[in-house]
Amino acid sequence: MIERVSRAPKWGIWALCVAVAVGLQVAFASSESFPAGLDHTFSDPIDDFGRWQQSARRTNVLFTGFFTPLSDMVGWALDTVESVLLWVPWYVLPAAIFVVVARTKGWVVGLIPAAVMVYPGLVGLWEVTIDTFALMIISVSIAVALGVPLGVWGALNTRVEKSIRPVLDAMQTVPAPVYFLPMLMLFGIGRVPATFATVIYALPPVVRLTTLGIREVPPAAVEASEMFGATKRQTMTRVQLPMALPTIMTGVSQTIMMALGIVVLATLLGAGGLGQEIMETLSQRRTGRGFATGLAVVAIAIVLDRLGRALAVTDRSKLPGRKVMAGAAVAIVGLTVFGLASGITEFPEVWSVKIFDPIDNGVVWIRDNLRWLTRGFNDLVVADFYVPVRDLLTETIAWPVLLWIGTFVGWRIGGVRLAVFSLSMMVAVGLIGMWNQSLDTLTQVVAAVILSVAIAVPVGVWAGRNPRVEAFLGPILDALQTIPSLVYIIPAVIFFTVGVVPGIVASVLYAIVPGIRITALGIREVPAESIEAAQLFGATRRQTMLGVRLPLAAPTIMAGINQVIMMVLAMVIISGLVGGGALGFAAVSAVKRSDLGIGFEVGFAIVAIAMILDRTTAAVADRLRPVAGH
Repeated sequence: MIERVSRAPKWGIWALCVAVAVGLQVAFASSESFPAGLDHTFSDPIDDFGRWQQSARRTNVLFTGFFTPLSDMVGWALDTVESVLLWVPWYVLPAAIFVVVARTKGWVVGLIPAAVMVYPGLVGLWEVTIDTFALMIISVSIAVALGVPLGVWGALNTRVEKSIRPVLDAMQTVPAPVYFLPMLMLFGIGRVPATFATVIYALPPVVRLTTLGIREVPPAAVEASEMFGATKRQTMTRVQLPMALPTIMTGVSQTIMMALGIVVLATLLGAGGLGQEIMETLSQRRTGRGFATGLAVVAIAIVLDRLGRALAVTDRSKLPGRKVMAGAAVAIVGLTVFGLASGITEFPEVWSVKIFDPIDNGVVWIRDNLRWLTRGFNDLVVADFYVPVRDLLTETIAWPVLLWIGTFVGWRIGGVRLAVFSLSMMVAVGLIGMWNQSLDTLTQVVAAVILSVAIAVPVGVWAGRNPRVEAFLGPILDALQTIPSLVYIIPAVIFFTVGVVPGIVASVLYAIVPGIRITALGIREVPAESIEAAQLFGATRRQTMLGVRLPLAAPTIMAGINQVIMMVLAMVIISGLVGGGALGFAAVSAVKRSDLGIGFEVGFAIVAIAMILDRTTAAVADRLRPVAGH
């Protein structure tokens, strides 16, 4: 009886929720979609500003004195780097990469990035690869030049760190393509806006990990430096930065990976390079060519990562002597002079992407012979999930009911603050006229997240318990994380035809990587004493898994699901490229037409969905986290 009384209030709260939802549904059953009261109020000023900046670009001091010189400077740097890389004989670049990496890691290790750099030329992608390589060099250099000092500042000043943390959170939450429109507005079309969009998107990891690395330096080392009379600047440059360098370089590596992810999409800004090749491959539906181009992107990632780590080594004991480096420099110069004098500068034609045609043939064979499976899956997802759920949310359930449910769920999970935040975001999305499109996108996101979690959590649990499985999956997950997301979608379109399913499938392939890895981490970090205690009480392996491992790893697993959601949302624009509709298509259309007002509305809607889901999953993770002492 006591148990029933204690549970009564909870049942009463849920009964109240249902009663309010039913009342709102009856009251607003005949109402149309969310009244977009602020549609033109929000978009028209942005369109007006866009028209103003186009006319003021050559006269206003804001542009003539800042944005135009900045654009010219970055454009000059891009042109210079690309011109130099194309001017020297092709073999000089791999040779220089070999020398830089080999000077710290040995000759054998230096051969790997050098050989990888040759690959794009072998398949006829040398010039477009150099184009993207130059863009990456400038973008990553700017991100590191801004991120490391900012991270050091944040490590030394708690107030600064707290003030920039929400900005970094927003930069990581906002899907990359949302940055494109403001860059178009400020810098026009071409590689310069692509560079700045890449910098903004890729900056947070190097800032965060620089701050983390500086703070993890043992206080004893800092105190010892100060005792010997070192100034704060000397302590930073000679003690803290060198000791934090491994962590900082991890941040640089993450910055490189994130930069490559957006550089490919930056073809929508007219950046060209490998991104343009992949876009053409998508329109031609040639999986083999897409795979070949994707490997060229992977090659750039490997080379830049190895170069960054090699250049970061300053310990003279780990470096060869001056004579060796001088001899290597003379050899590089000699190779350059020989190539220019003999006219051997362009990469010789060896193969082309046609050598990957067997992949195209294999994809076509699968499409023709497994149509019963691929088209069956396509019809199942569209007819039995996507269309019914979308219609339920956009046509059947009245919009006030959805507002109430979203607010109530936010309150139950995260309290009043989350409830108010969720309500305000949803209302704002509705008022700017993005209600139905946002619900359409949310339906696709939910489908992709469900499939991703259904794959990632079991596989992550398996990997977390079996080191051999984790080692086997490592290269596969690295490839899925490195190969541009656009490459995934080419076979998906061929298998499942144009529509929402290719976008969902590509999102799943892209998003399961953090889900698997973070789930495996959570399972692996469950305290051994908890497992031993369960076994001492006679628990079976299954009981230990369900009763001990999974509950203790639940907060970490939830963090992995949070990352899955963010990765799926990052693929929204990719879905728009292949007929996914909703906010993805609207974003692509806005970028292509330079429609600033609609673009900002779409961007805000995507950010609103991302932030609501991010804060909700974070609140769930907090609720699952064990209380200290229990």
